[in-house]
Amino acid sequence: MPLEISGLKLYSVDEVAEMLKSTKPTIRAYFREGKIKGQKITGKWYITEDNFKKYLSGDYPVPVK
Repeated sequence: MPLEISGLKLYSVDEVAEMLKSTKPTIRAYFREGKIKGQKITGKWYITEDNFKKYLSGDYPVPVK
């Protein structure tokens, strides 16, 4: 169940990994590399519901290295 702060839904690494049928280390790497736009809160990665929907729809900028 997503964390909710001030009406904003935040998904954890565990939740994102489950929804994308991926592994937690892969999702953490996506956060670090900027492939998924997340925020660290108390040392744990989270993504907003809005950013997660953008990622799923492909309406998400891919970082250039």
